[in-house]
Amino acid sequence: MAPILGYWDLRGLASTIRNLLHYKEVEFEDKLYKIGPAPEYESSEWTAVKPTLDLDFPNLPYYIDGDVKLSQSTTILRYLGRNYDLVGDNEAQTQRIELAEQQAIDLRYALIRMVYFNPNYDKDREEYLQRLPTLVEQIDKFIGSNQWVAGDKLTYVDFLLYDALDFNRLFDASAFQSADNVNNYLTRFENIPQIKAYMSSGKYNKLPVFGPMAAWGGQREE
Repeated sequence: MAPILGYWDLRGLASTIRNLLHYKEVEFEDKLYKIGPAPEYESSEWTAVKPTLDLDFPNLPYYIDGDVKLSQSTTILRYLGRNYDLVGDNEAQTQRIELAEQQAIDLRYALIRMVYFNPNYDKDREEYLQRLPTLVEQIDKFIGSNQWVAGDKLTYVDFLLYDALDFNRLFDASAFQSADNVNNYLTRFENIPQIKAYMSSGKYNKLPVFGPMAAWGGQREE
């Protein structure tokens, strides 16, 4: 039986996992749960099955492959990284991977916290737009002349970092204008043959990034 990846019908926290599975050309069921329209944003598609999946901590995303039943997006990503040898080969690589992992999570959640249920969104948005170029510049310096985070080897953290950067690029492309290393990194990731094939297929959607209740990123591509 094919593995099952369960998540909302959007990119969010599962996009990194989807990208990795498509990169490894894994046949899997992309189980998408819909969120209803405003103002209720009804979620019964998920809540109805949530207690039935035998997950230790039932949540989205989840990944089920036989006896492997995991929730928590980073846990799933790390598991797949180990399973497909997308991890560091030595301590120096592992340190860079773990550092980039936490930085990417911070960058992604900075955007998430701002756009979801934030009564001060307009004010916080302006402050974030001022901070974002510096955050991108730090990652640009960290990547440097490396092909990937760990050097020449693609690892699971590159899937996480790509999404964190891409979400923010969609939010404010101007913050990336001077970040040559980051822009080259993003283009390099998108040109990986398996990723390019997936992104050009009908299975991939650039938007929505977040749920429909978000102040930004919840709309589908027109």
